[in-house]
Parts: sequence; structure tokens; C-alpha cells
Amino acid sequence: MTSMMTFDQFRVGDYAVFERSFSQDDFVAFARLSGDTNPLHCDQAYATAHAADGALIVPLHLTLAPLSAIAGMIFPGEPSLYLGHEVKAVKTVRYGERLRYSARIVAINESHRILTLRVLALRGSDVVLDAAMRVQARSQAWTSGPSDLIRHADKATALVTGASGEIGSALALALARAGWRLLLGDRGPDARRDKLTKMLAPTGADARFIGCDLGKPDGLKSLTSALAETDDLDLVVHAASPAVMAPVDQLVTVNFSALREIADTVVPGMLARQRGAIVLLGSTAVRAAIPGWEAYSGAKAMAMNLIDAVERRFASYGVRGYTLAPGYVATRFSEAYRSEADTALLPAEVADALVELVAAHEAPGNTVFLEPRSQSRGKFSFHSGPVAAPEHHAAAAQPAPAAAPQTSASLPDPIAPTVRSALRLPANHELRGGGLDLTPGWDSLKHIELILAIESQLGLHFKSTEIESSHRYDDLVALCAQKLKAKAHG
Repeated sequence: MTSMMTFDQFRVGDYAVFERSFSQDDFVAFARLSGDTNPLHCDQAYATAHAADGALIVPLHLTLAPLSAIAGMIFPGEPSLYLGHEVKAVKTVRYGERLRYSARIVAINESHRILTLRVLALRGSDVVLDAAMRVQARSQAWTSGPSDLIRHADKATALVTGASGEIGSALALALARAGWRLLLGDRGPDARRDKLTKMLAPTGADARFIGCDLGKPDGLKSLTSALAETDDLDLVVHAASPAVMAPVDQLVTVNFSALREIADTVVPGMLARQRGAIVLLGSTAVRAAIPGWEAYSGAKAMAMNLIDAVERRFASYGVRGYTLAPGYVATRFSEAYRSEADTALLPAEVADALVELVAAHEAPGNTVFLEPRSQSRGKFSFHSGPVAAPEHHAAAAQPAPAAAPQTSASLPDPIAPTVRSALRLPANHELRGGGLDLTPGWDSLKHIELILAIESQLGLHFKSTEIESSHRYDDLVALCAQKLKAKAHG
């Protein structure tokens, strides 16, 4: 029986992934067809003298060739009419490098049978090519069936570390109820694992335990090996942590180092699917001064900084980094540190906040501080109001505080629209803290383009030394503010 494909079978979120590499023999055929014989692509002596790292560069349009296969063989396939594309070359490509191409449907125009696709070419966790393409199906139905490469954006798998703990168990149960398949990392079979298994049974969840002590190299290796074999992991929740008073090296190893290894393992696959999230169970202790908690707070702060780097580097490609930082939670973990006057969250409240955070995938802000009667969301290192109100034992008037020094965060920002436009970033993408090789699309070539665009927009002129010293966005904002001020006082 002949298989049949219809246009209405496509869904937003459908994706396909495949690999390609390019050889110098490929360039010979490309040069014959295109007429491009630039020595940067084929003359090693020339590349040694003129390329940034002395290596031959694959022509951009050769790396774009697989886009034709995406349209003609996958989305939509047989009846394709390629309408056009916009391309951003993020990084250069070398001959022989293995690239993973990811094509994802981001919009469907049913009346005109047009698919809008986002295509990424990936080298590990580096995006080297970012393209938007539009393809029309010339008919509503056609004889060839769907490509074997097409995958649907169904609810996938979530990893929870520290899963047998009181908060970890609540997180696992909430995710199971939300329809996720589960990988549950804990230190091994015990009564707590048995209890969690019984809790999950009524949900019918597909759950699998992985015994892994993240404080030990072998334990971390067993987890990352399992993750490398999981091709639909869309969520990581890192809840594992030693006790508050554990040695500092243990706190850093589990909270930060293990998280870094996990992120390095899962991000390439998430980028290939153009979706995913890594969530850290942080702590409000990072913004308070609790005697004796310095090592615990420091380890959590390191992990939060790592998550913020994931967010800044990959959010525009669909991979988010979140921190959910609760206050005291009513568990044995914090029992020794809570007084009768302290109001504590329930583990289930933390779990509900996590599900809500992950569901609101496109919402701005990647850090949530969760207290029993309040919740605040924003970018990493923000806080609303004072951390702790000082006690006042006298009614005497206090002297006015000195004016705070002006920082880049308080400076006017006239360049944000220009930078977001040049880098094709969403309007809510946070630029502060980013820069060259930190913000998606901001490489050395794009840096020059940004400077030229800012000069044109603001009527400024940058010296070569200023261009070299303004690779970070905050530095560029400060430099522009300084130049605009000098220009106004002309």
C-alpha cells in the first residue's frame, strides 16, 4: 500500500535532526558550480597567513546546502516550493568537522500551506549557523509518506537529581502528574526510594531510577552516561545537595561541579531539539548573611551563576536555564536551623512552583525567589526590596545615605534595540552581562558590525582601542554613555 502524507499532519514543534560534514572534495564541486574559488577556502598557505586561526574555512553557502534537503526531503518533502530564508553565520566551519543540523517548525500558515522553520547547525554546544526558512507545500496531500527523521514535540523526559529526598520526591511527583517521563537520580536503593516508588505508582508514570552519588566521580559518570543515551531529555532539575554543614569541597562538587558536567552532557541534545530547560534548586540563602552557611550559600551561588550562563548563551535557541530559590522548606534538611517563628514552605509548594516555572517557558526572567507568602521573578542577582529589614531601637533621625555609585546597570541604554536587531534576539532577551562569545551570535565579526551600527545610529566615533576594550555589553553601554555625555557638552 502506498503511504500518504497530508499537510495537516505537521505540527508546530515537529523537528528533524541529521549530521553532515564537508570535505575539500565537496568544495571542488561547489567551486565548479558557484564560481567561488576564494583561496580562503582552498589554499592552506593563504589561510595560514590570513585566517584568524590559520585554518581553511568552508564557504557559507556550502554549509547551507542541507537546507535544500530539509525542504525537499523532510519539511514538507515531495511537493516543496522553497520560498526563501534569512541566515546568520555565527561561527566559521572547518573541513571535516561533524555538524548536527536541527530543523524545527516554528509556524504554520494553513491557508497557504507554508511552513516556517528554524534551522541550526551545531558543533557540539556551539551554534555555527542560524537560519529561518519558509517552504510551501504545493498540494494538500502527496504520495510519499513522512520522512523517517521527523520527530514530534510530545512531552519528553525529565531528570530529577536528589530524587529520593523530601523536596526531590515532591518534584518527581508533580512532574509525573504533569505527564513527564522520569529519570530519578539518587544514591541508591533504600526506604526513601521505596516510598517514592509507592507515591508514583498511582500516576502510572514511566519512571526509572539511576543510582548515582554525585559526590563521587563514578557516581557522576554513571548518571552522565545514562543521560548521553537519552534522546528526549527536555528537563533537568538539580535538587541534590549535601547538608548545609558539609565540607566546602563536597558542597561545591555536588551543587556546582556535577551540575556543570550534567549541563555539558545534555545541552547539545537540547539544542538539537531547540527546546529544553535546566533548573537548579537554589536557595534564598545566597542573598542573606546566615552565620555558618557561608560555604553552602557560596556553592549555591556558583551553581546559580552557571545556570545564568546557560540562560544567556542558549535561551535564544530554545534552551533555558532557571533557578528556583526557596526559603526555608519544612524538611529534615533545614529542621535544625528553623525556629518556631519561621514560616516554612511545604515541599509540594516548591514542586508546584517548579511546574509553573517550566510551563511558562517564554516568560522573561530566569530566577524565582520563593517565600511562604511571596514570590519574585527576574534576572540572576536581582532582589526586590531589602534583604533583611534593620532593627530600629531609637526614633532619632538617621543621616541620608550617600548616593550610590553609577554602575552600568543604572546607566541609560540607547543601544539595546540596535544590538537585539543586529543579533536577531527577542525583545525580552537580557543583554546585561553578555558580550563577545557570551551573547548568541556575538562573535568577532559581528562585533565590528555592531560598532558600525551604533556609530551610525548615535552619531559617534569609536577609536580602535575603544573597540578592543568594549567586548562586553556593559562596557559598551558605559562607553556610549560617556561619549554621548561628552557630545552633549561639546
